[in-house]
Amino acid sequence: MFKQIAVAIITPTHDNRSFKLGLNLAKKLDCPLSVIECFYQKPPMFHFFETKADKIALEKRKLKIKSELVKWEKIAKDENISIKTKFALTDSIAHWVIDYVHENKVDLLIVDYPKLSMTESTHYDEIINTIHHKAKCNVLTTKP
Repeated sequence: MFKQIAVAIITPTHDNRSFKLGLNLAKKLDCPLSVIECFYQKPPMFHFFETKADKIALEKRKLKIKSELVKWEKIAKDENISIKTKFALTDSIAHWVIDYVHENKVDLLIVDYPKLSMTESTHYDEIINTIHHKAKCNVLTTKP
């Protein structure tokens, strides 16, 4: 049915529900799993250059994401599931995810959508709608 499953983590506050769903489907369908996590490249505090605080905040965020992806790789390997992980710092989450899906021939994309504030939810609704309309694969959105 599906030959390639990808889980896209697009919100800064997420749980592992999407990952667990992707892991279970990959195991049942005996197909590889990709986990991609992307976040916005935050503009520097001063528009002309990055401050030391900007660089430290970015490094903390990268380390947190990398450690989370390593943890998920270990879980998948323990379940004998082929997994590939990637994270990106981007200006357009939707377009980066769509490009990834196209380049990697993903059949099923699972997108996280946890409970968000009204302002955040409006913004992420737009991202998810763009992904739903432009991704040329099946898209499953997980909600709490």
